[in-house]
Amino acid sequence: AGDASKFRAVFIRAPAILMDDVDAGQDVEYLSVLTLEEPVDQVKRVAVAAKQGQLLVTAFHPELTSDLRWHALFVQMASQHEKASKGKGQQKDFPLSPLPLVEIPYLPSLA
Repeated sequence: AGDASKFRAVFIRAPAILMDDVDAGQDVEYLSVLTLEEPVDQVKRVAVAAKQGQLLVTAFHPELTSDLRWHALFVQMASQHEKASKGKGQQKDFPLSPLPLVEIPYLPSLA
């Protein structure tokens, strides 16, 4: 029922990672790359999904399709990270109740 390496993506004013002939950077893995029919600012390829360590970014909204592979990857990565970080003091306690943004010191201010 289709090519397993392809997926439907829904973009809503999404950013993308502009690519050129330079390497991605330390330990960055491009998971999905689009080749543009017409270059934009001399860029011919854009990455729309990438991962680095336990970080996963997408330039599209996987929750807007019925394809669960991106969700499965996210859950798998979170599980692996949780197992790897046990006993290393890296985990923060989850708040018992939602905190207003102004009380979260590590988020940038929107003012």
